[in-house]
Amino acid sequence: MTPILQFRDVSVTYRGAQEASPGTAAVRGVSLSLGEGETLGLAGESGCGKTTLAMSVLRLLPSSARIDGEVLLDGQDVREMTFGQLRAVRWASASVVFQGAMHALNPVRTIGDQIAEPIKLHGRANGDLRKRVAELLAQVELPAERADAYPHELSGGQKQRVMIAMALACEPRLVIADEPTTALDVVVQAQILDLMGRLVAERGIALLMISHDLSVLSASCERLAVMYQGQVVEHGPSRQVMTEPQHAHSQALASAFPTVGDPRFRLTEGAPSGAGPALLSAEAVSVDFTSRSGQTVRAVRGVDLEVGENEIVALVGQSGSGKTTLARTMLGLQQPTGGAVRFDGVPLPTGSAGLRDYRKQVQLVLQDPSGALNPRHTVYEAVAEGLRIHGITDDERGRVAAALEAAELRPAEKFFGRLPQELSGGQRQRVVIAGALVLEPRVLIADEPVASLDATVRGEILALLLRLRVERGLSTLVITHDLGLAWNIADRVAVMYQGDLVEVGPVEQVLLDPKHDYTKTLLAAVPSVERRVA
Repeated sequence: MTPILQFRDVSVTYRGAQEASPGTAAVRGVSLSLGEGETLGLAGESGCGKTTLAMSVLRLLPSSARIDGEVLLDGQDVREMTFGQLRAVRWASASVVFQGAMHALNPVRTIGDQIAEPIKLHGRANGDLRKRVAELLAQVELPAERADAYPHELSGGQKQRVMIAMALACEPRLVIADEPTTALDVVVQAQILDLMGRLVAERGIALLMISHDLSVLSASCERLAVMYQGQVVEHGPSRQVMTEPQHAHSQALASAFPTVGDPRFRLTEGAPSGAGPALLSAEAVSVDFTSRSGQTVRAVRGVDLEVGENEIVALVGQSGSGKTTLARTMLGLQQPTGGAVRFDGVPLPTGSAGLRDYRKQVQLVLQDPSGALNPRHTVYEAVAEGLRIHGITDDERGRVAAALEAAELRPAEKFFGRLPQELSGGQRQRVVIAGALVLEPRVLIADEPVASLDATVRGEILALLLRLRVERGLSTLVITHDLGLAWNIADRVAVMYQGDLVEVGPVEQVLLDPKHDYTKTLLAAVPSVERRVA
C-alpha cells in the first residue's frame, strides 16, 4: 500500500540564507514515510527544521524557499502541483492544526463560521451546514451552541479543539499538528492528546505531530523522528527513542522534561535551605469578580500562602484555577475582596506611592517575553524603564549592564542596542528577567517562565533562577501548570483548584505522596510513554 505521505531525500533552502552562507539548508536530506492510521512525532528545538519540513507538505513555505527531493502526498509530488491542484488538496487531503490557537483563529468571526469555511471552499456543504458544524464540534467534545461563540469567549483548550475540528472538516487523510499543546495546562494537554489519538484510531487518518517536547510526542505517537540542524538524527519506536536515545541531541531532549520523582532532575542539591521566615504572604485572601450578567464570581477563596526568605515556591494548577489572580493580588495589581497580603510582616500599602515602593521589592516576570517587550524599544531601554519609573538616576548604564550580566546576557554592552526581534526566545526571557533584577528586588513572581521555550533554553532559565537564589538570596514564586518544573527547582508546592488552595507542602511530599484527589489528577495527566494512545 502506498504511504499517504513520503519525504524522499528532501532538502529546503531559503534563498537569503543560501546567499549569506552558501551550502546551508534549513532541511537536509530527510527521508520519512507515514501510512494510514500511523502516528509520527517530529521532535527538535526551534530552528531545527521540523516546521519547515512539515509546511513543505502543502507548500505553505514563503516564496524564498526552494524544495529539493520529493514530497509525495498520495503518491503525487506536491512540488509539481499547480495552484489549483494545491487548493484542492489543502484541507481536503491534508490539513494543518496550526501552533497557537489563540492567534490562528479570526477574533471577529464566530467559531461556527470558521469551521464551515473550508467546507464551503471545497463545495462539501451538502445538506444542513450548521448540522455538519455541530457534528464536528461533537467530535472534539464541544457543545453545538459553542458555534455562536467568538474565540475570546473560549478557553485555550477549547480553541485548540476548534482548530482540530477545522482540520477534520473536509475529512482529510493526513493531519499535521504543529505544537498542538503548547501553553496548555497539563490536564487539557492530556485531553487534547487523547482526543487526537482517538480520532486517529476511529478514522484511520495519518497524524504528523510536531513538538519540542519529547514526552508529549512519546505519549501520542507510535514513532519518533528527532531533527537537529536540519537532519533526522534518530528515528524509531517511541519507547525506544524516549527511554534509550542514541544520539546526543535525543538524549538532551529526553532529559529536558523531567520525570517527577526522579532524583536526577532535582536541581536544588547544594542550594541554601528555604526555611527562612515568611517574606511575602497571603492571609485568607479572597478575590471576587462581577460577571457581565451581574453575578459575583469568587476567583480566589480564602487562600493562605507564604513565600519564605531564600525560598522557591511553585503554585500549580489548571488554567482558571485562580493562581494568576492570586499572584496579581500579591503583587498589588488586584485588590483582595477579603484577607490581606503582607510583605515582611507589613500589610501592602493602598496608595500609589506606597505600592510603587513595594514593587521595587517584588517584581513580575511575565509568561510571554515577546508580548512583554515593546518591539520598538532596545534591550537597554527595556531594562532601564523600571529605573526611570522609580526615579533612579544614579549610574543607570552601570545598573542596566549589571542586570543583564546577572541574567547571563554577556557582554551586556553587546545587547544594549538590539531590538526584541533580533533575539532568540531564551534571550528575550533573560531580558525580561534583567528588567526585574535591575531594581534589586527581594522577591520574583514568575508566571510560566519557561512555558514557550525549547528544551535546552528551559533548563538554562531554571538554572538561572536557582543561581539568583544562591547569589542574591532571591525568593521566587513560580506560577506553572508544569509539575516537572516544580520537581526541578521548587522547595515547596502549592496546588490550586477552583480558587482554593487544596494542598501545600514540600515538593517530595506533595508530588510523591499526594493527599488531595485533584493533585493526583494532575500527576496522572503528565505525559508518559505508558499512556500513549495509538
